[in-house]
Amino acid sequence: MYELIREAIISMKLLPGAPIPEKEICEALGTSRTPLREAIIQLAAENLVVVRPSGGTFVNLIVVHEVLDGQVTRDTLEKRLVRLAARRFTSAASSQFEISLFQQKKAAERRDIDEFFALDNGFHKMICDCSGFPSAWRTLHSATGQLDRIRRYALPKGDHFVDSLKEHTEIFHHLQNRDEDAAVTAFQVHIDSLFHEVDLISQLDPDMVSAASHVTIADIR
Repeated sequence: MYELIREAIISMKLLPGAPIPEKEICEALGTSRTPLREAIIQLAAENLVVVRPSGGTFVNLIVVHEVLDGQVTRDTLEKRLVRLAARRFTSAASSQFEISLFQQKKAAERRDIDEFFALDNGFHKMICDCSGFPSAWRTLHSATGQLDRIRRYALPKGDHFVDSLKEHTEIFHHLQNRDEDAAVTAFQVHIDSLFHEVDLISQLDPDMVSAASHVTIADIR
């Protein structure tokens, strides 16, 4: 239930500001409201939904401050994991990354947003696995919901499929060569594309974004 609603929010099937139709969801899935309420509590903790005291649950706007919270998590925790993954990289891991990159290439050619985004996340999960700290993926996953909406939104715009695949390929090559510094540098370039993506959604769909924040993009660049 949680992953189902989360995916609908990340993919913009449930747009920012939209109500969460609890009754319809329960009827469609043939379930009680208890698991739905549990999912809503978890999603509220990730700031993906807002439960209003006056009644009703709504998809949260894309809050720039919370997007940047996720960016800082990636810029610290995941960067460390990239370094460890390069240090501990094995030949067994190499084939898994190669398969992922091949699948990403095919999804990019089809411009299949859902498949490519899932493979994108899978690539980063493999970095966690390779680092020796696979459970760190749960921390990254729960901390980057707001950021993931930006990432997914940007995919079909411009050359983001091509850019992401190219950046993933470069990260992989440095991991494979066990070049820690080069892998970290390539990863930094990859995640810093977020700043352009925030600007993009702010320009194209400003109604989806809440810019109210004491932290701005300029503060962490």
